[in-house]
Amino acid sequence: MRIRPAPLGSFVKAALGVRRIVVETQEGKMWLDPASQFGLRMLALGTYEHDTISVLRQVLKPGGTFADVGANEGFFSLVASRIVGPAGRVLAVEPQQRLQKVLRRNFALNGAGNVTVSAFAVSDAQGVAELNLAPSMNTGASSFTVRTRYKLKRQSVPMDTLAEIVRKWGVDRVDLVKMDIEGWEYEAILGSRTLFSERRVGAIVLELHEDHLRRRGLDAGRITGFLTECGYAHAAQFDALVFALP
Repeated sequence: MRIRPAPLGSFVKAALGVRRIVVETQEGKMWLDPASQFGLRMLALGTYEHDTISVLRQVLKPGGTFADVGANEGFFSLVASRIVGPAGRVLAVEPQQRLQKVLRRNFALNGAGNVTVSAFAVSDAQGVAELNLAPSMNTGASSFTVRTRYKLKRQSVPMDTLAEIVRKWGVDRVDLVKMDIEGWEYEAILGSRTLFSERRVGAIVLELHEDHLRRRGLDAGRITGFLTECGYAHAAQFDALVFALP
């Protein structure tokens, strides 16, 4: 993790033969990369981002629906899967091809049959785009924008709007959306206005990457302002950034 640049760290990992291992965590079994940012945190603490977990546990109920936009290795999808139970539904949205096997393994390890995987990137239109793949130490940092001085591997990924992905999922309303997509939350939310204006999302826990948006000449205030216009209020009782309907 301390080797820089990061691609060299990935090379060293491969040379040393570092492989994923199955670990029992506080939220279930996970197939983890022990030399990744996420894996190290899980090995040390047995959990990840307690604030977001707290939101899931307070908002979701048995039989509920949860969309994990930017699912990465599926941790929050697993947490939600347990909360909503067999009668509930979870959608894990993650476009990285290298993580599809990881997602399937993690869900299988926990018998999470209520989780559906959507290998799409969420944007404001349908199409195909080039995703910049962050080194394996932090796959969650992959993005459509380049923030490194070194070149990154790229992957062509299908894009769709959040509204269309939810429609294909077959639900009318999502109780909670978790969104962490490295600065593309602008397109994801404002590109599916009706989903929020019609109040078909009960609440959203949002990772707002203001610095990424600023570099693209975009105003994060347009996202929060739009959600407020739709009747969502900032739920100040949570440490994470949450907008919920009254």
